[in-house]
Amino acid sequence: MAMIVVVAYDVASDSRRARLAAALAAWGYRLEESVFQLRLDSSELDEVRETVREVIDADDDVVHVFPMCATCAGRAEVLGTAPAPEDGSLYRGLW
Repeated sequence: MAMIVVVAYDVASDSRRARLAAALAAWGYRLEESVFQLRLDSSELDEVRETVREVIDADDDVVHVFPMCATCAGRAEVLGTAPAPEDGSLYRGLW
């Protein structure tokens, strides 16, 4: 069963940050510069975690992974303007 996962990161290196953003963009939508929203099943979440571990430097970088239960995802709110996914690859909102 698919779940919504929010991933937020602070990566020190420009090259690692770009690699991580590209990897996360393959799984979901960018909400903000360092925040992605993904729709994953549990095995895909494991793949994302492994990809993150391969890209980051654990001594310099931090990545937060927030799986959301269906109830929490259903209560999420988007306030303000929500651009379409094709607007600069930023998307605000849940599926």
